[in-house]
Amino acid sequence: MFLFRDKQIPFNKELRPALQEIRSVGWLKSLVITTRLGFSYPYFINNLNYYNFSSIFFMLKYFTLSEVRLKRIVSTNIKNLIDIQSYKGLRHSLFLPVNGQRTRTNAGTRKSFRLKKDSNL
Repeated sequence: MFLFRDKQIPFNKELRPALQEIRSVGWLKSLVITTRLGFSYPYFINNLNYYNFSSIFFMLKYFTLSEVRLKRIVSTNIKNLIDIQSYKGLRHSLFLPVNGQRTRTNAGTRKSFRLKKDSNL
């Protein structure tokens, strides 16, 4: 196993799905990284040498966002929606589903995460 940004990835896994386990790396970005470095599809992590390993880390470091920065960007986007009082921002502030999902019979878990407001206010 190797550790990348607090994510353990086993050695016996194929390279593209293993890269997809890292946050902010999806199917397309893992495909771009592996094709730019010249890896064929069934390429496993245990076949990597030090040069290939370091080149993958270089690509991941400079062409992807870290988890902390990604979470910060998402939270500031949500905060901006709430500040301008858009419909999506109001749904976020009320802890309701945002993307048009049904709330009459579904969304019980989303509605149960509401913060309990004080009755003294």
